[in-house]
Amino acid sequence: MSVWAFSDESERAGLMLMAVVTIEAANIAMPRASLRALLLAGQRKVHTAKESPRRRRAVLDAVVRVEGIHATVIRLRRPPGVDHITGRRLLIAASAELVVGAGVTVWTLDDIHPAQRNRDRDTIGHALQRLDARHVAYDHRRSHTEPLLWAADAVGWAVGAGGDWRRRVEPILTVVDIPPDAQHPAAHRPESEPGALPGR
Repeated sequence: MSVWAFSDESERAGLMLMAVVTIEAANIAMPRASLRALLLAGQRKVHTAKESPRRRRAVLDAVVRVEGIHATVIRLRRPPGVDHITGRRLLIAASAELVVGAGVTVWTLDDIHPAQRNRDRDTIGHALQRLDARHVAYDHRRSHTEPLLWAADAVGWAVGAGGDWRRRVEPILTVVDIPPDAQHPAAHRPESEPGALPGR
C-alpha cells in the first residue's frame, strides 16, 4: 500500500496552520477528477478563501466524500518574537513526523517562493535523516497542477474559519497543536537531502 500526502500552509492573525491530507495512491484518480470538475470557466485552481460560500460548501463536501482520505491540521500560535519563517520550520518539522508516522511514500507541498522552498527542503531533509525515513520522496508543486493541494487548502481554511465550516470536515479531521514553547528545529542543511526530487 502506497500512501501519498499533500500539504498547504495558511495563517490567520498569528495562528499558523499546516493542513496535511493523506490518501492511498490507488484512490487518487477519482478525487483529482471530482475536484477539477469544480473549476469554473477560466479558473486554474480552487482557492477556498476566494470562493463564494456556496462554492466553499461544494468544495468541502467533495473533499469529505473522498474514499479513504484523512486530514490533519497542525496549528501553531506564534508567540512574540517568533517570525513566520521560524513558525513554518516548526510546522514543516511536525508535518515530516506526521507523514513518516502515516507511512507516506510521496509528499507534495504547495509551491512557494524559491528561498522558502529551500528552507523547507533543509528542514525536511534534516527531519527525514533524524527519523531514518529516506524512503519518503518529497517535492513542491504549483497548486494549479495538483487538485489534492486544493483539498489541503480547503481543510486548512475550514479549520481556521471555525464554526460550521470546521464541522463540515470533522469526519476526516484531526487537529494537533504545537506547544508555544516548542524548540526551534535545526535549520542547517544536512549532508544530503534524502528523498528530495529535482526542483521544478
